[in-house]
Amino acid sequence: MKVTFVYPDFFQYPDGTFMPEGRIYLGVAYLSAVLKRAGHETALVHVVEPPEREWLLQRVKATSPDLVGFSSTTHMFRHVARWAGWLAAEMDVPVACGGVHPTIATDEVAKTRGIDFAVVGEAEDTLLELCEALISGADPSGIAGLWASRPDGSVARNPARPLATDLDSLPFPDRSIFDPALFCADQHPRGTLMASRGCPFNCTYCSNHAQKSVYPNPEKYVRYRSPGNVVAEIEQMLASDGAIEYIRFDDDILTTDRKWFAELSALYRERVRMPFICNSRVNFMSEELAGALAEMGCEVVCMGIESGNARFREEVLNRHMSDAQITRAFAACRDAGMKTVSTNMFGLPLEDTSMVLDTIKMNGRCHPDTIQVSTFIPYPGTELFKLCEEKSLIEGERVDSIFAGRSPLRPSSNSWEDTAAKSNFHTLAYTYGKLFDARPAAAGRLGERTLDGLLLGRHASGARRRAFERFAAWADGRWQPEWIKY
Repeated sequence: MKVTFVYPDFFQYPDGTFMPEGRIYLGVAYLSAVLKRAGHETALVHVVEPPEREWLLQRVKATSPDLVGFSSTTHMFRHVARWAGWLAAEMDVPVACGGVHPTIATDEVAKTRGIDFAVVGEAEDTLLELCEALISGADPSGIAGLWASRPDGSVARNPARPLATDLDSLPFPDRSIFDPALFCADQHPRGTLMASRGCPFNCTYCSNHAQKSVYPNPEKYVRYRSPGNVVAEIEQMLASDGAIEYIRFDDDILTTDRKWFAELSALYRERVRMPFICNSRVNFMSEELAGALAEMGCEVVCMGIESGNARFREEVLNRHMSDAQITRAFAACRDAGMKTVSTNMFGLPLEDTSMVLDTIKMNGRCHPDTIQVSTFIPYPGTELFKLCEEKSLIEGERVDSIFAGRSPLRPSSNSWEDTAAKSNFHTLAYTYGKLFDARPAAAGRLGERTLDGLLLGRHASGARRRAFERFAAWADGRWQPEWIKY
């Protein structure tokens, strides 16, 4: 059977301009590998810019598919839904859609014109069984993990399969399905893989807890491949691609299980010995772990701050970490000789300008080498999505990316101070960092109070605005470090 995957890999701004992504997507790569192992053929239409209708149809038709499979996030589903309609009008071929959005918003996907099957949860076994049913002419409407459209217009709604716990039984991702000519420049030196699946935490804004809830065995959501299996995949990657200069572990958190990580570290040092980048979490980071990461070859650690307001972080985001834990974690990585990336959000529900400034100042205290700032997007099925619905905060359409700079929420503030804080996030964070390190310390505290007053003062708004604009023009880029590729 021939299966053609269609993967959207760009984001489009409200004005119609777009940014190509061009990266390896491991979800499709795993599915292709599983299908090929079973004797099926696969192809990929890797869409790195908004396509014209005829271009997409020609690309799909050229592969002569027996089944088309879309992979979609919530951000990209507006594109996928339109493309599925194009295929339905021109081709007589069944269409399946899997990925995060069909898992957390299955009803929306299953009712979309042109989509015959919505896949709930991890799709390897579900897609394989669907292919076998289509080949044999069997009724696919009873396949576990599949919502299937019936001829009468109804939808068969089958629950997700139990999470597979033996990740070593999966073949290595099929990277050959991707055309390197479509990759962004940053992808070429990067060897991307995942050593585990799942996250143990339930942050209210993240889709992980919504995804976890669909499985009959959610306690198995976090799973690990054996260290030997992980290293063997890396060795295969390096043997087939001489352009790789460093490894990118795409796991939500690489350092959750200390015993497993110690075994992986020893094997990696013995057989790979290549720089790498990973995600961790401040709750897990210590001087000991930072030292172990650095010894293993880690050069960059990404950790989430998200909000610098301790109460908001605890009560609204469900991120149980103190200010002291956050600053210690970044300091431990820095002292071990590693670069750090902080991830942060603004546009959160119930967030005011003082909370945005708390996040800015927390970054100043942590001194990350790169500060990633994204706009909060409410994902269906998450606790924060429910809060936004309860308070009628959602008024805009979905956007293509957390980096599109536009939120679908009704803004909590339209003041110039709020806009200024957000648009000058990096400049302010690095300025506060300089003030926190100033000697004498009293001079730094005076500078901090002065800068606070420009954004949070209650009087003479016009004068404060003019003074802030002069400051921002002077400080912009003055002490911001080089952006780290991660």
